[in-house]
Amino acid sequence: MRVRFAAFICANLLAITGAWADDKDFLAARDAFKQGDLIALTDLRGKLQGDIFQVYADYYWLNKQLDTIDPIAVISFLQNYPDTWLAEKLRAEWLIVLAKRQDWANYQQFYAALQRPEPEHKCYSLIARIHMADKAALAQAKSDYWPVANNSSNVCEQLNSLLMQQSILTNDDYWLRLRLALQANNRSLARTLAGKLGLDLDNKLLDQIAQNPQKYLANPDVETALGHELYLAALARYARADLNKAISYWQTVEKRFNHEDRPYGWRILAVLAAKKQDERAVDWFKLSEHVYWPDEDKEWAIRIAIRAERWDEVLFFINRLTADKQQERAWKYWRARAMLGQPDKAKLVQAMLSGLAVDDDYYGLLARDQLGNKIHSQPKIYVPTEADKKVAQNHQGLQRALALFALDLRTEAVREWNWSLRNADDKLLLAAAEQAANVRWYDRAIYAAERTKQLHSYSLRYLTPYEEVVRGYTQELDVDPAWVYGLIRQESRFVVNAKSVVGAGGLMQLMPKTAQWVANRLNIPYHAGMVNEIGTNVRLGTYYISYVFKQLGNQPVLATAGYNAGPSRAKQWQATNRTLPVDVYTESIPFTETRDYVKKVMTNAVHYALGFGQGAQSITERMGTRIPARIVQSSELGEGAVQAEQATLVEE
Repeated sequence: MRVRFAAFICANLLAITGAWADDKDFLAARDAFKQGDLIALTDLRGKLQGDIFQVYADYYWLNKQLDTIDPIAVISFLQNYPDTWLAEKLRAEWLIVLAKRQDWANYQQFYAALQRPEPEHKCYSLIARIHMADKAALAQAKSDYWPVANNSSNVCEQLNSLLMQQSILTNDDYWLRLRLALQANNRSLARTLAGKLGLDLDNKLLDQIAQNPQKYLANPDVETALGHELYLAALARYARADLNKAISYWQTVEKRFNHEDRPYGWRILAVLAAKKQDERAVDWFKLSEHVYWPDEDKEWAIRIAIRAERWDEVLFFINRLTADKQQERAWKYWRARAMLGQPDKAKLVQAMLSGLAVDDDYYGLLARDQLGNKIHSQPKIYVPTEADKKVAQNHQGLQRALALFALDLRTEAVREWNWSLRNADDKLLLAAAEQAANVRWYDRAIYAAERTKQLHSYSLRYLTPYEEVVRGYTQELDVDPAWVYGLIRQESRFVVNAKSVVGAGGLMQLMPKTAQWVANRLNIPYHAGMVNEIGTNVRLGTYYISYVFKQLGNQPVLATAGYNAGPSRAKQWQATNRTLPVDVYTESIPFTETRDYVKKVMTNAVHYALGFGQGAQSITERMGTRIPARIVQSSELGEGAVQAEQATLVEE
């Protein structure tokens, strides 16, 4: 018998799976799989019969011979291990084999059971349907994948190549995709599409547009349709560097463009201006409403109209979203927000806000504030019963995930855990969350607890591990512990050794330079491993957020945005000529990651504050009500600003 965490690997599981092999057999099978040793895998597969990890041994064995295996073996695996993560994984891999064999009938049969298809599976499915004479697939492929200059999968480009062999595409379709390809600098695609239109694209000209777009704009050829597209590509490229000069160039030639291309030029400038928080974009978007307009561009239009507090235009742009998009909570809130102050809409606005306020997420909390109703308490805690716990203990997927966690195989453990809970009811979710919390697998405990619909446990959803450490340093530095916990929950979900793709580490995801800068200020000898030490990480991170808070005028939202994107950016996003309502500032942050980060951290802080007994909460008051106008100074952040410029996001 292998040694397990006794708290969660119990006799109930043994009754289901039988006796376990030693851990070393499973780990050896895993190593043999990585090394491609089929002989060793076959032997170890026998030893793991009846074990909780038998599914892995069988998967490893099949995966290594999937190209040549009898399909019956694949079907047998799927039948023996239904509703498991590895069944989904094997099915996805088997579909790729079938696609390469062009076995389209079997592809569609297996695809029907795939629950989470990747882009390549979706595109292969459309290819299969087209080969099986499904005309609806042609229309779907044209709608979903043709107007994309850089598809995320080569298979989706194969789908587009197949479309070009059909009679469904018009010249307008080719011109649209050529436009997108030129603006994305996808030269190979652009040349292919130009060829389909009987045109030749000069590589030297493309080089000039890519390397020196200003030179092309200063002496353009806009007498032909292709010349129009090349000019628009150069305009888009140059506007990223110098928007005002790009506008000047555009205004000198716009009248030489036709009534369809002229609005598109304004659209290019509008999107880039919106990303720079230039409020002129609102009018430029309105100039281009009748040309091709994906929802992503419409959302930029809404956010810049929000930034400008031009509420009629906010409604105008929201109404142009697709029906599904309009039902997203963000746009429901902003529709109601835009109609505030209209007496004839008062009852409608109240009904819309009341519908949002039923939930206690970011927009629900904002809606409560607009209605004048602070949140006084969290939902009643549901405590899992012994019967609930037994269901979780008997769930093989969950117990396999916990066993993998015990072996420090985090990737496999997380995938097993998430898959096992995808259709779980509230009672199973909370029992699983409690099990994970008991073994300090905090991020998965939160994952389970925050998925409940009716029964809740906010003590599990908003866990407070390492409380003595956090309380100690927040009290020492006079920082709100609810805010710090909100940051930690969002940054790392309490994974002590968490590391981001940009190199931030530990509970509070400190960048190495930031950690060293703070350590120097606190006279602490610095070494690289200290960011993963719980106490040190919290001490350095709490000091840093306190420092940024003071440097940014004691504004929680600015400090939170600055923690993620860098204090200089948070300051740059302030308006220079007026104060902004805090919800307006937050919604108009031009970085998606930072915008969502601020919303989640501040929502977390509200719930932690309720849990800490800090009284009734208003998210608007906690966020600061209004963001002051930016005061431009020679030194934006004061002494030490460069060294303290932490940014944990991936650049957008």
